[in-house]
Amino acid sequence: MQGITVWIEAFSGLGLFLFGMLYLEAQIKVAAGRAFKRIVQNATATKFKSLLTGLSATALFQSSSVVTLMTLSLVGAQMMNLGSAIGVIFGSNIGTTVTTWIVALIGFKMDIKLLSYVMIGLGGLGGVMANESGKWRNYFGMMVGFGLIFLGLEGMKGSFEVFSKEFDLSDYLAPSPYWFALIGLAITAVIQSSSASVAIIQSALFTHMVSFEAAAAFVVGANIGTTVTAGLGAMGGIADKKRTAVAHLVFNLSTALVVLLTLPWLLTPFNSYLQGVDDVVRIALFHTFFNVVGVILWFPFIEKLASWVKGFFVVKISPPTHFIHNVPTDVPDLALEALTKEIAHLADKVEEYALLVINIPPPQALGKSYSVDKLLEKYDQNFDLSYDKLYEKIRLIEGEIYRYSSILSAKNSSETYQSQLDRLLRQNVYLATAAKSIKDMLVDIDRLYDAASSEEVTFYKNLRYQILKIVLAFHQAREGDEDAMVELEKIYKKIAASYKNSMVLIEDMAKNPRIKSEMTTIAINDMHLVKSFSKSLRNILNIADTSSD
Repeated sequence: MQGITVWIEAFSGLGLFLFGMLYLEAQIKVAAGRAFKRIVQNATATKFKSLLTGLSATALFQSSSVVTLMTLSLVGAQMMNLGSAIGVIFGSNIGTTVTTWIVALIGFKMDIKLLSYVMIGLGGLGGVMANESGKWRNYFGMMVGFGLIFLGLEGMKGSFEVFSKEFDLSDYLAPSPYWFALIGLAITAVIQSSSASVAIIQSALFTHMVSFEAAAAFVVGANIGTTVTAGLGAMGGIADKKRTAVAHLVFNLSTALVVLLTLPWLLTPFNSYLQGVDDVVRIALFHTFFNVVGVILWFPFIEKLASWVKGFFVVKISPPTHFIHNVPTDVPDLALEALTKEIAHLADKVEEYALLVINIPPPQALGKSYSVDKLLEKYDQNFDLSYDKLYEKIRLIEGEIYRYSSILSAKNSSETYQSQLDRLLRQNVYLATAAKSIKDMLVDIDRLYDAASSEEVTFYKNLRYQILKIVLAFHQAREGDEDAMVELEKIYKKIAASYKNSMVLIEDMAKNPRIKSEMTTIAINDMHLVKSFSKSLRNILNIADTSSD
């Protein structure tokens, strides 16, 4: 039964650890203002600064694992580049020897569980009391993230506390000390702390359970085992996080292999000139020695290592465009046709984006399966979507269209050709304006969705109705329905003319004391945006109609 409990605690600790990593990264992304970015960038501006940052941070936190995880979080938040991250990790390998010296000289051991409780407690209380829209809530959230990481690490270590306490190294004595490298690797991988592993071997040395040579091999193995933490921290992250973990593994593994292969020669001065020094202190000195030598050997090659690991985890990114990337600009007529189709593709994306923002599934709306009223009634639940990513894709398509058009314009000076390009570019501009109008309503629509007052609910329904009508009319007009073109023109004029009617609704909202005063401004702003949206789509159709004459 106790064995099952240990495994449950281990997996629970792992879950806390991974969630803490993701939560911390999310909070860093939100809270990272210019000042914080500047601090991180200044601290890691050069290889040497990165090295010192890793060394000092590890000495402060007493854990290379924690510093490695913080580094991975900053890389994941795109606030630290790959080369700087590798420099920090090099420094952390030296910094982790501080704990070994503390244990050797004064026997101090840090209570990481208490630290995690303090950080989660302060972060949680601060987050509750902080202003909802202020950055302090995110700063306190970062504290909670750190606390969860510490608590997860402590949970994994605590679950194997019985194992580490009852682990008798004398049972594993072997003629060759190299077996102890594997033991050190395994223990560190399990308890997620090279400092704790080294403390175990220091205790064994102090009681003369193992030889100095065996302890030295154990320490080298523990250095390899600490890379498991980085591997876990990089799971599910961006490519650079995984590359940082690979660099960490390459550095620690290569250093360890060189040390193990030359171990008898490396230990000669320790045995010859330091015989009178306590073994616990000697192992701390050896731990520091081989980490410093490893950094000295690798330090000049940080850029090359960073360049090499960039070859890992390369994901082929599909181009956002559907047509223009397949047609070379050297064939003007085909290029113009591809550009026309790309504009149509962009229009499809803008339609889909607008419908998703008002929580209407595009296939059902554009497939003419339901009437407008039925669509609004049937689909009234918020979609759990990343609207920012959808909008970013639209922006990428817009940018590629501009780039492609610029190249075509430079290569073809014909007045007729330039005129055709100009019409397509104007359509692109109006589509960009239409998408931006919808994006600017995102937050407002989300707030109106949770509105309680009848006035706000009425305004929200009216907003959805107008956007849906505009998109449907635009889509049908693009398919050649002349009545739809007339309908879209009517909708635009009606929105422009009915501004007074909408203002009546807004005035009703302003009179209701239960409605926040800022909602009035939001409503006025949204009416402007709906008008801009309908005008942009109408202008696109007018341009297309002119080009067909």
